[in-house]
Amino acid sequence: MLAGIMILLVLIMLVLPSSSVEDEEVRPVSNDHECACEGRTCVSGDRCLGQQCFSSLTVSEGTRVYQKGCFKVYEQGRMTCKTPPSPDQIVECCQGHLCNLNITVELPVQGRSAGAGPSYSVTTLAVVIVAPIIVLVLLSGVAALVFQRIHRNQMERLTVRDAEYGTIDGLIASNVGDSTLADLLDHSCTSGSGSGLPFLVQRTVARQITLNECVGKGRYGEVWRGQWQGENVAVKIFSSRDEKSWFRETEIYNTVLLRHENILGFIASDMTSRNSSTQLWLITHFHEMGSLYDYLQQSTVDTAGCLRMALTIASGLAHLHVEIFGTQGKPAIAHRDLKSKNVLVNKNSQCCIADLGLAVMHFQDN
Repeated sequence: MLAGIMILLVLIMLVLPSSSVEDEEVRPVSNDHECACEGRTCVSGDRCLGQQCFSSLTVSEGTRVYQKGCFKVYEQGRMTCKTPPSPDQIVECCQGHLCNLNITVELPVQGRSAGAGPSYSVTTLAVVIVAPIIVLVLLSGVAALVFQRIHRNQMERLTVRDAEYGTIDGLIASNVGDSTLADLLDHSCTSGSGSGLPFLVQRTVARQITLNECVGKGRYGEVWRGQWQGENVAVKIFSSRDEKSWFRETEIYNTVLLRHENILGFIASDMTSRNSSTQLWLITHFHEMGSLYDYLQQSTVDTAGCLRMALTIASGLAHLHVEIFGTQGKPAIAHRDLKSKNVLVNKNSQCCIADLGLAVMHFQDN
């Protein structure tokens, strides 16, 4: 029982002070101010005395009615002055000597609450929105031009630098669909090397070849017909134990200025892994007519054709034997295994010399 009484007393103490404080906060010391008085409420001239001065605007039946005056009763002024403005009435209050003399109130703009920011015209809003967009577009255009100029300068420098080393054309030519084997080999001939492709391009080409069928076997391994970008190529596959033969033939084919229409066209050389075993590849042109030995077994050659074939073989052999002097000269090369099985026949019934695994090079200085 005693605990209940104490709880009731605490609640009464919590409630009573708050209401008394609120009364003390809203009621200041009584002090009348002289206020400007205008409108129908003024009966004693253009001045009045009261607790608060006010200036108001009321719309009545479409007519604006402006009034100024004073509130003599504080509670009346407090209630009126704290009333928020509405579309047809607004009241502003102040305290001080003639503080409402120069106050002219206006109704708030419809759709905007009191205390909102200033209103802007449609033109101003359009300028504020469009101007940043235009500036952003202009800056983006300038940035794009700058980056394009920088990119062009970098590409020009790369082109000049790579042209000095002679690598860029080969790297571009190795992309799928960009060039054919003829393009790659033409570049190899015209660039002055006259041998195979750049080493990096050889590795790229070798990894893009699909083996289709085996067309021959020998002591060194197998010869397969493969495809690279839709073109037939011959892939001579050495076993891992014949690495010296593969390396020797690769070295001969990579000799500077060796390329000739009557010598088998060398494309690439690479070491790859197939079926968990190491394979050594030598990639060359593919001649569907096969070797001269096979061709003579199946076809009859007249005297003119025989002389033409002999001439092409002699032309290729002469190019092997000749020594070319110069900064990038070619040594004299002896084939040492020239026979009909090592001579291939192309579609024009011309021959080219192949299988340089036993060839040797002769240099003047050693």
